[in-house]
Amino acid sequence: MKFQVLELVWSGKSDSALRAHVPPDHGGLVPWLPQSPLLSGAISTPLLPDLPSHRIIAGDNLDVLKTLRVAGDSFDVIYIDPPYNTGSPLTYNDKKGSGREARAGGASAAWLNDIYPRLLVARELLDEAGVIFVSIDDNEACHLLTVMREIFGHENHLGTIKWRRKRKPSFLDSHMSSVLEYVVVFAKNSSVCPRLLGRPTEESTRPVLNASNKIVGRIIPAGFPAHCPDGEYPAGEFTNRSLTFRLHDPLKVAQGKVEHSVRISGPFRIQQELWEKTGFITRNFGLRRRVLAEEQKRRHAEDDGTGWPTNEDAQDELLSVFGERIFDFPKPVGLLSQLLSMVPPPRGGRTQRCLDFYAGSGSFLIAALEQSRADGLARSVDLVQSREKARSASAHQFSDIAEICAHRVMADSRHRGFSPSFYFLQSVHKE
Repeated sequence: MKFQVLELVWSGKSDSALRAHVPPDHGGLVPWLPQSPLLSGAISTPLLPDLPSHRIIAGDNLDVLKTLRVAGDSFDVIYIDPPYNTGSPLTYNDKKGSGREARAGGASAAWLNDIYPRLLVARELLDEAGVIFVSIDDNEACHLLTVMREIFGHENHLGTIKWRRKRKPSFLDSHMSSVLEYVVVFAKNSSVCPRLLGRPTEESTRPVLNASNKIVGRIIPAGFPAHCPDGEYPAGEFTNRSLTFRLHDPLKVAQGKVEHSVRISGPFRIQQELWEKTGFITRNFGLRRRVLAEEQKRRHAEDDGTGWPTNEDAQDELLSVFGERIFDFPKPVGLLSQLLSMVPPPRGGRTQRCLDFYAGSGSFLIAALEQSRADGLARSVDLVQSREKARSASAHQFSDIAEICAHRVMADSRHRGFSPSFYFLQSVHKE
Protein backbone atom coordinates (compact mmCIF):
# COMPACT_ATOMS: atom_id res chain seq x y z
CA MET A 1 0.00 0.00 0.00
CA LYS A 2 1.44 3.37 -0.99
CA PHE A 3 0.86 6.26 1.39
CA GLN A 4 0.47 9.85 0.30
CA VAL A 5 3.32 11.95 1.73
CA LEU A 6 2.23 14.67 4.13
CA GLU A 7 4.87 17.37 4.33
CA LEU A 8 5.51 19.50 7.39
CA VAL A 9 6.45 23.06 6.42
CA TRP A 10 8.29 25.52 8.68
CA SER A 11 10.56 28.52 8.41
CA GLY A 12 14.11 27.50 7.50
CA LYS A 13 13.34 23.99 6.32
CA SER A 14 15.04 24.36 2.91
CA ASP A 15 18.25 25.70 4.46
CA SER A 16 18.31 22.92 7.06
CA ALA A 17 17.91 20.30 4.33
CA LEU A 18 20.89 21.79 2.48
CA ARG A 19 22.99 21.43 5.63
CA ALA A 20 22.63 17.64 5.33
CA HIS A 21 24.39 17.66 1.97
CA VAL A 22 27.28 20.11 2.37
CA PRO A 23 30.66 18.58 3.37
CA PRO A 24 31.48 18.31 7.09
CA ASP A 25 32.75 21.54 8.62
CA HIS A 26 35.81 20.06 10.31
CA GLY A 27 39.19 18.61 9.48
CA GLY A 28 38.35 15.01 10.35
CA LEU A 29 38.51 12.80 13.42
CA VAL A 30 41.67 12.47 15.52
CA PRO A 31 42.48 10.59 18.74
CA TRP A 32 41.16 12.20 21.92
CA LEU A 33 42.26 11.61 25.48
CA PRO A 34 39.49 12.69 27.87
CA GLN A 35 40.24 14.15 31.29
CA SER A 36 39.28 11.16 33.42
CA PRO A 37 42.24 9.29 34.94
CA LEU A 38 40.36 6.08 34.18
CA LEU A 39 40.88 6.76 30.49
CA SER A 40 44.65 7.13 30.33
CA GLY A 41 45.90 4.75 27.67
CA ALA A 42 42.39 3.90 26.53
CA ILE A 43 43.10 5.00 22.95
CA SER A 44 45.77 2.34 22.58
CA THR A 45 43.60 -0.45 24.00
CA PRO A 46 44.42 -3.50 21.85
CA LEU A 47 41.65 -4.58 19.51
CA LEU A 48 41.14 -8.31 19.99
CA PRO A 49 39.91 -10.18 16.89
CA ASP A 50 36.87 -11.63 18.72
CA LEU A 51 36.03 -8.50 20.72
CA PRO A 52 33.98 -5.71 19.12
CA SER A 53 35.36 -2.20 19.64
CA HIS A 54 33.38 0.89 20.56
CA ARG A 55 34.05 4.48 19.54
CA ILE A 56 33.22 7.56 21.60
CA ILE A 57 33.39 10.62 19.37
CA ALA A 58 33.37 14.19 20.70
CA GLY A 59 32.14 16.86 18.30
CA ASP A 60 29.15 18.34 16.52
CA ASN A 61 26.97 15.37 15.67
CA LEU A 62 25.92 16.64 12.23
CA ASP A 63 29.54 16.98 11.13
CA VAL A 64 30.39 13.58 12.61
CA LEU A 65 27.42 11.96 10.86
CA LYS A 66 28.62 13.38 7.54
CA THR A 67 32.11 12.06 8.25
CA LEU A 68 30.69 8.59 8.91
CA ARG A 69 28.76 8.86 5.65
CA VAL A 70 31.92 9.73 3.72
CA ALA A 71 33.67 6.76 5.35
CA GLY A 72 30.90 4.46 4.12
CA ASP A 73 29.75 3.45 7.60
CA SER A 74 26.44 1.63 7.95
CA PHE A 75 24.46 0.80 11.10
CA ASP A 76 21.90 -1.85 11.97
CA VAL A 77 20.46 0.04 14.94
CA ILE A 78 20.34 3.77 15.61
CA TYR A 79 19.01 5.16 18.89
CA ILE A 80 18.80 8.84 19.76
CA ASP A 81 17.47 10.81 22.70
CA PRO A 82 17.46 14.37 21.32
CA PRO A 83 16.58 17.46 23.40
CA TYR A 84 12.83 17.64 23.97
CA ASN A 85 12.72 21.45 23.55
CA THR A 86 10.95 21.98 26.87
CA GLY A 87 12.94 25.08 27.83
CA SER A 88 13.68 23.58 31.27
CA PRO A 89 17.03 24.43 32.94
CA LEU A 90 18.85 21.10 32.52
CA THR A 91 22.44 19.82 32.32
CA TYR A 92 22.19 20.27 28.55
CA ASN A 93 20.49 22.88 26.35
CA ASP A 94 16.84 21.83 26.07
CA LYS A 95 15.53 24.93 24.34
CA LYS A 96 15.74 25.97 20.72
CA GLY A 97 15.04 29.51 19.55
CA SER A 98 15.15 32.85 21.37
CA GLY A 99 12.42 34.07 23.71
CA ARG A 100 10.87 36.15 20.93
CA GLU A 101 10.92 33.14 18.56
CA ALA A 102 9.34 30.92 21.20
CA ARG A 103 6.52 33.39 21.77
CA ALA A 104 5.89 33.46 18.01
CA GLY A 105 5.85 29.66 17.78
CA GLY A 106 9.40 29.61 16.40
CA ALA A 107 10.84 27.33 19.08
CA SER A 108 9.49 24.27 17.28
CA ALA A 109 10.80 25.58 13.95
CA ALA A 110 14.25 26.03 15.49
CA TRP A 111 14.07 22.51 16.94
CA LEU A 112 13.07 21.07 13.57
CA ASN A 113 15.88 22.96 11.80
CA ASP A 114 18.28 21.32 14.24
CA ILE A 115 17.07 17.72 13.99
CA TYR A 116 15.93 17.61 10.34
CA PRO A 117 19.36 17.47 8.65
CA ARG A 118 20.55 14.95 11.25
CA LEU A 119 17.66 12.61 10.52
CA LEU A 120 18.29 12.96 6.78
CA VAL A 121 21.90 11.82 7.19
CA ALA A 122 20.91 9.16 9.74
CA ARG A 123 18.64 7.54 7.18
CA GLU A 124 21.56 7.31 4.75
CA LEU A 125 23.69 5.67 7.46
CA LEU A 126 21.04 3.08 8.31
CA ASP A 127 21.43 -0.39 6.82
CA GLU A 128 18.67 -1.34 4.37
CA ALA A 129 17.27 -3.72 7.01
CA GLY A 130 18.07 -1.35 9.88
CA VAL A 131 15.90 0.25 12.56
CA ILE A 132 15.99 3.66 14.24
CA PHE A 133 14.52 4.40 17.70
CA VAL A 134 13.91 8.01 18.78
CA SER A 135 12.89 9.05 22.31
CA ILE A 136 10.56 12.03 22.63
CA ASP A 137 7.81 13.49 24.82
CA ASP A 138 4.57 15.32 24.07
CA ASN A 139 6.28 18.65 23.44
CA GLU A 140 7.58 17.80 19.94
CA ALA A 141 6.14 14.30 19.39
CA CYS A 142 3.67 15.37 16.69
CA HIS A 143 6.36 17.25 14.74
CA LEU A 144 8.87 14.42 15.07
CA LEU A 145 6.45 11.76 13.86
CA THR A 146 5.34 13.84 10.87
CA VAL A 147 8.85 14.73 9.76
CA MET A 148 10.09 11.14 10.21
CA ARG A 149 7.21 9.84 8.09
CA GLU A 150 8.28 12.34 5.46
CA ILE A 151 11.95 11.25 5.60
CA PHE A 152 11.57 7.49 6.12
CA GLY A 153 8.13 6.94 4.62
CA HIS A 154 4.81 6.35 6.34
CA GLU A 155 5.00 2.65 5.44
CA ASN A 156 8.26 2.32 7.40
CA HIS A 157 6.77 3.54 10.69
CA LEU A 158 6.86 0.30 12.71
CA GLY A 159 5.14 1.76 15.75
CA THR A 160 5.48 4.06 18.75
CA ILE A 161 6.33 2.61 22.16
CA LYS A 162 4.66 4.20 25.18
CA TRP A 163 7.15 4.25 28.05
CA ARG A 164 6.24 5.06 31.65
CA ARG A 165 9.22 7.21 32.61
CA LYS A 166 8.50 7.56 36.33
CA ARG A 167 6.73 5.55 38.97
CA LYS A 168 4.79 8.39 40.56
CA PRO A 169 3.23 11.45 38.90
CA SER A 170 4.34 14.97 39.75
CA PHE A 171 1.73 17.21 41.31
CA LEU A 172 3.43 20.39 40.10
CA ASP A 173 1.83 20.23 36.65
CA SER A 174 -0.88 22.82 36.04
CA HIS A 175 -3.53 20.52 34.60
CA MET A 176 -2.36 16.97 33.95
CA SER A 177 0.60 15.01 35.33
CA SER A 178 2.81 13.55 32.64
CA VAL A 179 4.24 10.08 33.27
CA LEU A 180 4.61 8.78 29.71
CA GLU A 181 7.17 9.36 26.99
CA TYR A 182 7.46 7.75 23.57
CA VAL A 183 9.98 5.85 21.49
CA VAL A 184 9.22 6.31 17.79
CA VAL A 185 10.36 3.32 15.72
CA PHE A 186 11.10 3.40 11.98
CA ALA A 187 12.70 0.97 9.56
CA LYS A 188 14.67 2.13 6.57
CA ASN A 189 12.83 -0.46 4.48
CA SER A 190 10.08 -2.38 6.28
CA SER A 191 9.84 -4.92 3.46
CA VAL A 192 13.33 -6.28 4.27
CA CYS A 193 13.50 -5.37 7.96
CA PRO A 194 13.10 -8.56 10.04
CA ARG A 195 10.16 -8.76 12.43
CA LEU A 196 10.89 -7.06 15.73
CA LEU A 197 10.96 -9.39 18.71
CA GLY A 198 9.02 -9.15 21.94
CA ARG A 199 9.45 -10.89 25.27
CA PRO A 200 10.20 -14.63 25.42
CA THR A 201 7.16 -16.85 25.82
CA GLU A 202 6.42 -18.00 29.35
CA GLU A 203 6.51 -21.66 28.29
CA SER A 204 8.66 -23.51 30.84
CA THR A 205 7.78 -27.16 30.15
CA ARG A 206 6.59 -29.29 27.23
CA PRO A 207 5.10 -32.77 26.82
CA VAL A 208 7.43 -35.56 25.71
CA LEU A 209 4.74 -37.87 24.34
CA ASN A 210 2.56 -37.50 21.25
CA ALA A 211 -0.28 -40.02 20.84
CA SER A 212 0.19 -40.28 17.05
CA ASN A 213 3.92 -41.06 17.25
CA LYS A 214 5.40 -44.54 16.92
CA ILE A 215 6.07 -46.45 20.15
CA VAL A 216 9.82 -46.36 20.91
CA GLY A 217 11.98 -47.33 23.86
CA ARG A 218 13.83 -44.99 26.19
CA ILE A 219 15.77 -45.25 29.44
CA ILE A 220 14.99 -43.39 32.66
CA PRO A 221 18.51 -43.07 34.10
CA ALA A 222 19.42 -43.23 37.79
CA GLY A 223 19.17 -39.79 39.38
CA PHE A 224 16.37 -38.70 37.00
CA PRO A 225 14.25 -35.95 38.64
CA ALA A 226 10.84 -37.07 39.92
CA HIS A 227 8.27 -34.69 41.42
CA CYS A 228 5.88 -37.52 42.32
CA PRO A 229 5.68 -38.94 45.87
CA ASP A 230 8.59 -41.11 46.95
CA GLY A 231 7.91 -44.82 46.76
CA GLU A 232 7.88 -47.83 44.44
CA TYR A 233 5.97 -47.87 41.16
CA PRO A 234 5.37 -51.29 39.55
CA ALA A 235 6.10 -52.24 35.97
CA GLY A 236 3.11 -51.80 33.68
CA GLU A 237 1.10 -49.21 31.78
CA PHE A 238 0.41 -45.70 33.10
CA THR A 239 -1.91 -43.13 31.56
CA ASN A 240 -1.73 -39.40 32.25
CA ARG A 241 -3.80 -36.84 30.32
CA SER A 242 -4.76 -39.48 27.73
CA LEU A 243 -1.10 -40.29 27.02
CA THR A 244 0.05 -43.83 27.84
CA PHE A 245 3.54 -45.16 28.49
CA ARG A 246 4.86 -48.46 29.82
CA LEU A 247 7.42 -49.15 32.53
CA HIS A 248 9.28 -52.35 31.72
CA ASP A 249 10.91 -52.46 35.15
CA PRO A 250 9.77 -51.42 38.64
CA LEU A 251 10.72 -47.82 39.42
CA LYS A 252 11.72 -46.53 42.86
CA VAL A 253 11.75 -42.82 43.77
CA ALA A 254 13.65 -41.59 46.84
CA GLN A 255 14.19 -37.93 47.78
CA GLY A 256 12.83 -36.75 44.44
CA LYS A 257 15.11 -38.87 42.25
CA VAL A 258 14.89 -42.24 40.48
CA GLU A 259 17.18 -44.72 42.27
CA HIS A 260 18.01 -47.11 39.41
CA SER A 261 17.78 -46.92 35.62
CA VAL A 262 14.49 -48.16 34.19
CA ARG A 263 13.37 -49.17 30.70
CA ILE A 264 10.34 -47.33 29.39
CA SER A 265 8.43 -47.19 26.08
CA GLY A 266 5.84 -44.84 24.62
CA PRO A 267 5.09 -42.48 21.72
CA PHE A 268 8.11 -40.25 22.48
CA ARG A 269 8.63 -37.06 20.52
CA ILE A 270 12.24 -36.44 21.69
CA GLN A 271 15.48 -38.39 21.52
CA GLN A 272 17.18 -40.07 24.49
CA GLU A 273 19.85 -37.33 24.85
CA LEU A 274 17.30 -34.52 25.21
CA TRP A 275 15.11 -36.73 27.43
CA GLU A 276 18.00 -37.29 29.85
CA LYS A 277 18.96 -33.61 29.77
CA THR A 278 15.53 -32.05 30.28
CA GLY A 279 12.96 -34.69 31.22
CA PHE A 280 11.26 -35.25 34.58
CA ILE A 281 8.40 -37.19 36.16
CA THR A 282 5.49 -34.95 37.16
CA ARG A 283 3.64 -34.87 40.50
CA ASN A 284 0.87 -37.13 39.17
CA PHE A 285 3.32 -39.55 37.53
CA GLY A 286 3.23 -38.10 34.03
CA LEU A 287 6.20 -37.31 31.79
CA ARG A 288 7.31 -33.81 30.73
CA ARG A 289 10.49 -31.86 30.06
CA ARG A 290 11.99 -28.44 30.69
CA VAL A 291 12.19 -25.93 27.83
CA LEU A 292 15.80 -24.87 27.20
CA ALA A 293 16.65 -21.19 26.96
CA GLU A 294 17.62 -21.53 23.30
CA GLU A 295 14.21 -23.07 22.54
CA GLN A 296 12.23 -20.18 23.97
CA LYS A 297 10.21 -18.43 21.31
CA ARG A 298 9.89 -14.65 21.23
CA ARG A 299 6.53 -12.94 21.18
CA HIS A 300 5.63 -10.30 18.61
CA ALA A 301 7.00 -6.90 19.68
CA GLU A 302 4.52 -4.67 21.52
CA ASP A 303 4.24 -0.91 21.94
CA ASP A 304 3.65 -1.18 25.71
CA GLY A 305 6.71 -0.10 27.68
CA THR A 306 4.88 0.75 30.90
CA GLY A 307 6.61 -1.93 32.98
CA TRP A 308 10.14 -1.09 31.88
CA PRO A 309 12.84 0.61 34.03
CA THR A 310 12.26 4.29 34.77
CA ASN A 311 14.14 7.57 35.12
CA GLU A 312 14.52 6.82 38.83
CA ASP A 313 16.45 3.67 37.90
CA ALA A 314 18.64 5.70 35.55
CA GLN A 315 19.50 8.20 38.28
CA ASP A 316 20.45 5.34 40.61
CA GLU A 317 22.76 4.00 37.90
CA LEU A 318 24.56 7.33 37.57
CA LEU A 319 24.76 7.74 41.36
CA SER A 320 26.65 4.45 41.53
CA VAL A 321 29.23 5.88 39.09
CA PHE A 322 29.52 9.55 40.06
CA GLY A 323 28.20 9.57 43.62
CA GLU A 324 25.86 12.49 42.83
CA ARG A 325 23.15 13.63 40.44
CA ILE A 326 25.28 14.77 37.53
CA PHE A 327 22.95 14.51 34.52
CA ASP A 328 19.28 15.37 34.09
CA PHE A 329 16.85 12.72 32.84
CA PRO A 330 19.28 10.04 31.63
CA LYS A 331 17.68 7.02 30.05
CA PRO A 332 17.86 3.79 32.08
CA VAL A 333 20.07 1.02 30.78
CA GLY A 334 17.15 -1.41 31.07
CA LEU A 335 14.99 0.63 28.68
CA LEU A 336 17.70 0.70 26.02
CA SER A 337 18.47 -3.00 26.53
CA GLN A 338 14.80 -3.72 25.84
CA LEU A 339 15.01 -1.81 22.56
CA LEU A 340 18.19 -3.60 21.50
CA SER A 341 16.64 -6.98 22.35
CA MET A 342 13.84 -6.27 19.86
CA VAL A 343 16.19 -6.20 16.86
CA PRO A 344 17.11 -9.65 15.47
CA PRO A 345 20.78 -10.43 14.72
CA PRO A 346 22.11 -9.30 11.32
CA ARG A 347 22.23 -11.92 8.59
CA GLY A 348 25.48 -13.82 8.25
CA GLY A 349 26.31 -13.77 11.95
CA ARG A 350 28.24 -10.50 11.77
CA THR A 351 28.59 -7.96 14.56
CA GLN A 352 25.55 -5.71 14.99
CA ARG A 353 26.61 -2.09 14.48
CA CYS A 354 24.84 0.49 16.64
CA LEU A 355 24.90 4.30 16.76
CA ASP A 356 23.72 6.96 19.22
CA PHE A 357 24.49 10.50 18.08
CA TYR A 358 22.91 12.24 21.08
CA ALA A 359 24.91 10.14 23.51
CA GLY A 360 24.41 12.20 26.69
CA SER A 361 25.59 10.15 29.65
CA GLY A 362 26.44 7.12 27.48
CA SER A 363 23.67 4.79 28.67
CA PHE A 364 23.23 3.26 25.19
CA LEU A 365 26.73 1.78 25.14
CA ILE A 366 26.30 0.28 28.62
CA ALA A 367 22.96 -1.16 27.49
CA ALA A 368 24.63 -2.78 24.47
CA LEU A 369 27.25 -4.40 26.72
CA GLU A 370 24.56 -5.73 29.05
CA GLN A 371 22.36 -6.99 26.23
CA SER A 372 25.31 -8.72 24.55
CA ARG A 373 26.05 -10.46 27.82
CA ALA A 374 22.42 -11.57 28.01
CA ASP A 375 21.94 -12.82 24.43
CA GLY A 376 25.49 -13.50 23.22
CA LEU A 377 25.18 -11.23 20.16
CA ALA A 378 28.31 -9.22 19.35
CA ARG A 379 27.59 -5.48 19.15
CA SER A 380 29.80 -2.54 18.23
CA VAL A 381 28.64 0.92 19.32
CA ASP A 382 29.52 4.43 18.14
CA LEU A 383 28.57 7.24 20.53
CA VAL A 384 28.64 10.87 19.36
CA GLN A 385 28.37 13.73 21.85
CA SER A 386 29.01 17.45 21.37
CA ARG A 387 31.43 19.46 23.50
CA GLU A 388 28.48 21.36 24.98
CA LYS A 389 29.24 22.78 28.42
CA ALA A 390 27.45 21.01 31.26
CA ARG A 391 25.03 23.39 32.98
CA SER A 392 24.75 21.43 36.22
CA ALA A 393 26.75 22.62 39.25
CA SER A 394 27.43 18.99 40.19
CA ALA A 395 29.19 18.48 36.84
CA HIS A 396 31.79 21.19 37.48
CA GLN A 397 34.69 18.70 37.45
CA PHE A 398 34.00 17.93 33.78
CA SER A 399 34.60 20.53 31.09
CA ASP A 400 31.72 19.36 28.91
CA ILE A 401 29.11 16.63 28.39
CA ALA A 402 31.40 14.59 26.13
CA GLU A 403 33.79 14.29 29.09
CA ILE A 404 30.91 13.08 31.31
CA CYS A 405 29.98 10.51 28.67
CA ALA A 406 33.55 9.24 28.31
CA HIS A 407 34.04 8.88 32.06
CA ARG A 408 30.72 7.12 32.55
CA VAL A 409 31.21 4.45 29.86
CA MET A 410 34.67 3.55 31.18
CA ALA A 411 33.79 3.62 34.88
CA ASP A 412 30.42 1.90 34.55
CA SER A 413 31.68 -0.80 32.19
CA ARG A 414 34.42 -1.68 34.69
CA HIS A 415 31.94 -1.58 37.56
CA ARG A 416 29.74 -4.10 35.72
CA GLY A 417 32.65 -6.43 34.97
CA PHE A 418 33.23 -5.63 31.28
CA SER A 419 36.58 -5.10 29.56
CA PRO A 420 35.62 -3.58 26.22
CA SER A 421 37.90 -1.96 23.67
CA PHE A 422 37.25 1.80 23.55
CA TYR A 423 38.53 4.27 20.97
CA PHE A 424 38.14 7.95 21.82
CA LEU A 425 38.04 10.40 18.90
CA GLN A 426 37.24 14.07 18.44
CA SER A 427 36.52 16.27 15.46
CA VAL A 428 39.02 19.03 14.76
CA HIS A 429 38.32 22.36 13.08
CA LYS A 430 39.62 23.03 9.61
CA GLU A 431 42.67 25.26 9.39
